[in-house]
Amino acid sequence: MTHPIPIRKMAFEVPVAEDFNPLYIAGNATLSYMHTALGLYVVRLEPFIVKSLRKVLPQIRDEALREEVDRFCRQESQHHQKHADFNELFLARKYPGLEARIKRLRDDFDGYLRHRSERFRVGFVEGFESYTSQSALTLLASGLYEHKRSEPRFAGLFKWHLLEEIEHRNVAYDIYQHLYGSYLVRAGMCWMAQQHMFRFFADCLRIMSAAEGERGGARYRTTFKHRLLFTRVDPFVKRLRTMLPGYTPRHLRIAADFAELSDQLSAQAVSVQ
Repeated sequence: MTHPIPIRKMAFEVPVAEDFNPLYIAGNATLSYMHTALGLYVVRLEPFIVKSLRKVLPQIRDEALREEVDRFCRQESQHHQKHADFNELFLARKYPGLEARIKRLRDDFDGYLRHRSERFRVGFVEGFESYTSQSALTLLASGLYEHKRSEPRFAGLFKWHLLEEIEHRNVAYDIYQHLYGSYLVRAGMCWMAQQHMFRFFADCLRIMSAAEGERGGARYRTTFKHRLLFTRVDPFVKRLRTMLPGYTPRHLRIAADFAELSDQLSAQAVSVQ
């Protein structure tokens, strides 16, 4: 019987640079740059997640949870590898200021590993996961990845990643509760981790909009209103929900077709463990 958190090894074809259109999600600049920012962010975040959780693995007394943590880390390692391949397309476009912003991001996570406590690091991971599991449900239900102007290879990458965010949605919360359990600290870490992510997203949207707008015209630009909506206003309810005292990922409503999508992606995988 397949474990509820399967480890899929996927084989995605990466477009060549000459065929790459930066408006690869629904032909929309804001949505595309948000996905690009996510791909750039998680490639720095996921090694931090794996290192942080493996450091506390010996402290976890529940054997079932220990296995879930191991599988969570292995899923994240797969995400890192595949996004790193696709990120080469973005980095090749030489956005002015992007390399410096990515270096700041890398320095943040390196600093958290060197100077912050295990509790801080586990709380950061839980804060990120509490938002992205909700966002994954919204995005998968939106039809964006089936849109006629969404590039199928990118759509497949994000569908797989977001599905697995839902599959391991309980793990970071369960680790935090198992080891620490403080509501106020957890709520504060949700705020901090999510702010960290959305600041990076906002900076990426601004950087990419300026460069691509210069290259391609108005269609490639995002407006200040759109950047504000997608990085501040639209996420507000999801962010607030993660910080409420009664929050648990077990209360998330999982669509009926989730299992079907899971089976489809497992069938497409090179291997599943």
